[in-house]
Amino acid sequence: MGWMKVKEISEPARADVAVLGFPGMANVGEQVITYLIKNLNPVPVAKIYSEYLMFPNNMVGISVLEEGRFALPSISVFQSKDPSIALVTSDVQPVPWGGMEVANEVLRILDRMGVAKTVVVTGFVDENYAGKVLAFGDDEELLGKFLDAGALKESLIKSVIGLAGSMLGMAKIRGLNSVVLSGVAPDYSPDPKAAKGVLEILDKTFSLGLDFEMIDKEIEEIERIKSELIKEIERRIREELGGHGEMDESAEYVG
Repeated sequence: MGWMKVKEISEPARADVAVLGFPGMANVGEQVITYLIKNLNPVPVAKIYSEYLMFPNNMVGISVLEEGRFALPSISVFQSKDPSIALVTSDVQPVPWGGMEVANEVLRILDRMGVAKTVVVTGFVDENYAGKVLAFGDDEELLGKFLDAGALKESLIKSVIGLAGSMLGMAKIRGLNSVVLSGVAPDYSPDPKAAKGVLEILDKTFSLGLDFEMIDKEIEEIERIKSELIKEIERRIREELGGHGEMDESAEYVG
């Protein structure tokens, strides 16, 4: 067993459902929980520190915050009071051999809160399904609500990796029902549009009353940047192929 420290911040109240999301594909999971925290103003419940929590490439270190403050990598547990939902996220992933141990510690805290169901938010990359939200799991009641809210029940996803997968596995061992909500992105870059799709499903299901203004601005900004990049690429291609900045549109070629 590796070194682990749980810092209890407040006494948790009861919460039937926990929504969890972590860094991963298109960063959907972390984006969703971070947005929920900003909108719902939940109460911090606990932080989990562990030698298993490292920066990418298994690097040990600290995050430097504003005014020179610093913080160890950690997993944060929050509680929203209205509705009563536990929120769990982190800015890092555990090393592979520590995932189940870290997940068990998270679920130990959620068990104290009375959580009986977990919703694990992930990201998935498939250009043909981009913008959709996929749902699957072993809680038929909750799954049905997500499908009614617009999610799709598809068998595209064959495995769930990282801390999200460890949470699902440990939840199964501990007898908790789980559902996965996966926002689909066209590529692996952070995608607020995929995150918004998941947020809309959660908003309809749990009547969260979310304000989407902030994430809509993020989507607009990313679309603007992508559009400018495409224009710049097209300009350079015209210069290279046309010699004088123009492409010969009548040429019949592929490349």
